[in-house]
Amino acid sequence: MELDQALLLGAFRAGDRTAFEQVFRTHYKSLHLQAYLLLKNEEEAEDQVQQLFLDMWNKQAYSKVQTSIKAYLHAALRNQCLNYLNRLSVHRRLRDEYTGLSSGEPQQEAASLEEEDAQSGLLSILKEMPMQRLRAFNLVHLQDKKYQDAAKEMGISVNSLKTHVKLAIRFLRMRLG
Repeated sequence: MELDQALLLGAFRAGDRTAFEQVFRTHYKSLHLQAYLLLKNEEEAEDQVQQLFLDMWNKQAYSKVQTSIKAYLHAALRNQCLNYLNRLSVHRRLRDEYTGLSSGEPQQEAASLEEEDAQSGLLSILKEMPMQRLRAFNLVHLQDKKYQDAAKEMGISVNSLKTHVKLAIRFLRMRLG
């Protein structure tokens, strides 16, 4: 099995189309799930995964993969989704600025700008957090799942989940002051 992975990695890095297709088929579902958890939008998650593979092929980014195809893909997708959310946030802020200016509501505009800046800052902090830790935090605190359900969904023990959540909270407290 490990030899197969080494051969696949070598063929993938060399730009072999068959290896690229195999990597796509193997990792698509887990990447789609990750994107959905970050974006909360089925179509956009699918678009982001497809765009990731399209960009990798067009820019020959597959040659940059050093040790683990899975780790590279998940990190690249996380960054791509967070960048998308950041662009979306900026777009909303600009739209809100425009509509606020046209309706003459400067106080609402200032509050909206402050909120968008806070969201942008939080997104950049979340981008720094390891994926497993971010997912654990998301399931427990943002989706209000029970520890047991979240651990089952992630395929880890409850104690491991608690550790991830505790480290995520500690990280956020440290970064947010």
